[in-house]
Amino acid sequence: MSIKELEPSAASPQKTAAGGRRGPTREGMSSVATVAAFGLVFLVYAFWLQGDFYDVTRLTFDVSRSTPQLVLAVAVAVCLCGGQFDLSVAAMATGGCFIALGLFLDAGLSMEIAVLLTVLTGAVAGLLNGILVTRFKVNAFIATLGTGGLFAGFTVVYSSGQVVGPTPDSGPLASWFSGAGSIGDFQNKVPIAIGLLMIAAVVAAMLISLDQRFPGPDSRRKPQIAVLAVAAAGIVGGAWALGIPDEFDWMIIIVFALGLLVWTGMKYTAVGHAIYAVGGNETAAAFAGIKTRRISLSLFVFSGVIASIAGLLIASQQGSASPGVADPLLLPAYAGAFLSTVILSRGRFHIWGTVAGSIALVYVTDGLVIGGVPYTWTQVINGVVLIVTVALSTFLQRRPA
Repeated sequence: MSIKELEPSAASPQKTAAGGRRGPTREGMSSVATVAAFGLVFLVYAFWLQGDFYDVTRLTFDVSRSTPQLVLAVAVAVCLCGGQFDLSVAAMATGGCFIALGLFLDAGLSMEIAVLLTVLTGAVAGLLNGILVTRFKVNAFIATLGTGGLFAGFTVVYSSGQVVGPTPDSGPLASWFSGAGSIGDFQNKVPIAIGLLMIAAVVAAMLISLDQRFPGPDSRRKPQIAVLAVAAAGIVGGAWALGIPDEFDWMIIIVFALGLLVWTGMKYTAVGHAIYAVGGNETAAAFAGIKTRRISLSLFVFSGVIASIAGLLIASQQGSASPGVADPLLLPAYAGAFLSTVILSRGRFHIWGTVAGSIALVYVTDGLVIGGVPYTWTQVINGVVLIVTVALSTFLQRRPA
């Protein structure tokens, strides 16, 4: 038995006992229904909010501002692909924010060294989670909830509950890291060629995922691929015509580049196949020769690294660190990850569904805020989306006897 055989994949169209083709599957119907539901919401926004919402600069700013949330959602999704939960990612992101600024402002290290040490610290924190879960057999919920409290406590002790940032004595942060003209500055746009290339790469990757998750009969493969190619060209051309690449800043490029990197690793490497195999059936994966403990351990290390990167992005955007700054990102990160099971999917977690679902969630909540709903309702909306998507995902994973 090979890893490929264990990896959950898009099943071929089901047939009845008599050889006839069945109707649409529950998974396919749920994907269509979910996309249609979001489409309906955005159609309502078109009539209700009009230009107040549908403004290219505003829409790209929403994505740029939400990049730490999107990055955390990718970390959460990869863990869920391997059957693990990490509830400490938000606390690790807050810790990463403090570590980077503390090493630069208090320890006097260069910003480059501070960034590197922050990522290494995230890896060590993830390793701690992994050891607790894989070696000591602590339930992942309990282990990561406990370490999350530990990491959050350290930030409060270090800062005495106060905001940490540049002072007249310490001087400003590195100009490339934070402030005007930095990677965290929305006004610092990338060259249009880079923005256009990134859009093309993301669209191609998403259409490849769509094509392989909902394959058609062999006789229709060539026309189907041709239609997807035309759709890709149309999307990229439309984005160019609307001026979307002109509005891309470095934060958007970072999150899309991360999505491409993680998607490629999950889809085309043996490690990615092993992660899906372990998440699908750990016992069967072990019988197939996969080192399941090592895979699970690597998932938590990866989650710690990505969480620390999210903390760096927060520090870059805000230029400071405050206790619990990333706590509000945990719920929408999980909501975005679970949305991937009902967006462009047959009931499993995947990267582009997570990114698309997270961005859609950002737009839904921001549209309501523009329409007059108090911002304090954001967490309520995220909670409702998470409950609905988890319930729908659980329903889809049930199979009749």
